[in-house]
Amino acid sequence: MWSDMLTAAWRTALLWGVALTVFRLMGKRTLGKMGAFDIAVIIMLGEATAIGIEDTKMPLVEPIAVILVLGLLQWGLTFFNVRIPILERLTQGRSTLVIDKGQVKQDAMMRERLSRADLLMELRLQGTGSPADVQTAYLEPTGRVSVVKASSTSSSSASGPGA
Repeated sequence: MWSDMLTAAWRTALLWGVALTVFRLMGKRTLGKMGAFDIAVIIMLGEATAIGIEDTKMPLVEPIAVILVLGLLQWGLTFFNVRIPILERLTQGRSTLVIDKGQVKQDAMMRERLSRADLLMELRLQGTGSPADVQTAYLEPTGRVSVVKASSTSSSSASGPGA
């Protein structure tokens, strides 16, 4: 019994260290602005780590290899996304204009399955009271809404379509 617990403990510690190292190597972008591909990789990393911890008969080299390959694939994808804009649009998606000159774009809201209540919540989080106070708002590929207030002369808070 104690032997099984010690085996599980050291396997957990080792796989934890490998997973943290891979996350660190994947870069801040992955953790800061997670898109669908990023979330899928994180789930897969978690699953590989869990299997490596639970299946004590499996050699540790197998889950470690899976974790390293997933990290390498994610790193490679972000490397090429930065250099090939069309690949980034395919893997990360595009921003969607949801408010233009204070008018809510209902067709875009329907297409993105964004409810009015969710949009208004995002506007409040950005310090904006209503759509009428917004020049433009985009639903970003990460699920966040970026807003340029109507009284603003700067467009630095939203990057526009294709970002």
